[in-house]
Amino acid sequence: MPTLTERFVADIEGLSDLPSLSPVLAHLIATLDREDASVAEVAAIIRQDPVIAARVLRAANSAAYIGRSSVSSIRDALLRLSLARIRRLALVASLYDAVPVRGTQASRAIFWQHSLAVAHRSEIIARHAIGAPADLNPESVFLSGLLHDLGLLVLESHYPREASAVKRHAEAKGMPICLAEFEIFQTDHGELGALLATHWMMPESITAAIRAHHRFDLAPVAYQWNAAVIHLADNLVSQEAIDDLEEGSPVRLDNAAVEVLGLSPAAALQITEETRSDAGESAAVLFASPHSGSAKSSVSNESRATSSSMLGRSGAQTRSTPRL
Repeated sequence: MPTLTERFVADIEGLSDLPSLSPVLAHLIATLDREDASVAEVAAIIRQDPVIAARVLRAANSAAYIGRSSVSSIRDALLRLSLARIRRLALVASLYDAVPVRGTQASRAIFWQHSLAVAHRSEIIARHAIGAPADLNPESVFLSGLLHDLGLLVLESHYPREASAVKRHAEAKGMPICLAEFEIFQTDHGELGALLATHWMMPESITAAIRAHHRFDLAPVAYQWNAAVIHLADNLVSQEAIDDLEEGSPVRLDNAAVEVLGLSPAAALQITEETRSDAGESAAVLFASPHSGSAKSSVSNESRATSSSMLGRSGAQTRSTPRL
């Protein structure tokens, strides 16, 4: 009998109903590493999909971004908010509609709220960490965080029996979902997400971070820094009840990832504070309403203290695993 990974690869190669990369999303990703990408080019890409364009405009006119007057065109939004920010809104809108989420609309919102929180936290961690690759692209870091749980989404939507078996096993054993996946299927949603991202022709820095976001030891040396950012961001976000995806028992932090990033306890507090100030952007993308997000994305004093103490312990023991 083929393994889940073998079935997944066969489904991808067989052009099954697994999610495919839309032309808009593919073209937007292609502009990430291009310094010559222009406002006119990105606007033209976004306008190819009226649904995505409308979502971007709603977000641009939300409370998180609104200026003295509303914007009525993608070009106006680009000029007000910058190419990078509007491209990010469009990437989020494209992915939100591209991959189905089983369950209610609330389930979908919770998944993407968690993914956006990890994406924002990843970008902030990258700003404070040391030893970043010389060619680091902040948008690639954001996209890695946004896609880190892609495999979980696909497992739930396309392999529901397997997903249910994993949840039952995790609950019975009191273990994280990712460990239950590995015990049953000898793989986890990080690996499945990386396979799909590779099929989508994502850069290797992104696929490596997706693959290793729960198992940092899988990260190739060339992309350890990228993987460490996503691993830490996911752990920090999962401490906060409001953005926790409830992936079973808490996943433990690999302190080797913290050491790679060279972060101090003081940096952990700064990261959390910056995340709070960026919360409105995440809510604007998902809900595009004047009052969305601030309450949903607040971070408690308790979680800030936990973040600081967690990083404070990281240098004492290599691969010590404090419970999050």
